[in-house]
Amino acid sequence: MAENKTINYKMLTLIIVLVIIITGVASFTFFTYFSVAENSEEKEEFKIEDIRSTYMVGDFVVNITDNSRINFIRASLVFEIEDNNLIEELEKRKPQLRDTIITTLRSQNETILKEANAQTIKSIIKNEVNKILKSGEITNVWFTELVVQ
Repeated sequence: MAENKTINYKMLTLIIVLVIIITGVASFTFFTYFSVAENSEEKEEFKIEDIRSTYMVGDFVVNITDNSRINFIRASLVFEIEDNNLIEELEKRKPQLRDTIITTLRSQNETILKEANAQTIKSIIKNEVNKILKSGEITNVWFTELVVQ
């Protein structure tokens, strides 16, 4: 007697779905692992460029106007300057610089102050300070301390 073989389509479909899922998970794991390895190699190749002269502006504790969630900012700033001759002007204008920075910090809103990398506030401070300088420009602003509460 010849045996009758029937194909169980439900079982075949289940096996195909399982093979697809296992292949997808394996592919995802493979590509994730190698993309992380490539990123770590790129970080090692990153070189820190030389910075210009710096000028320590000082420490600031500023109350925020018109803001319900943020009460004050405590910050320490350092300017990168294009030329050492600018240090003399910065020293002469220190009260004017401090006033400009305090006014700028006080007038900011919560979105700008809570920005993760603080690029917007740095750019605003840089532009405002460069407006009052005559013998050169600051090229960068760094926070050595920034507390927003």
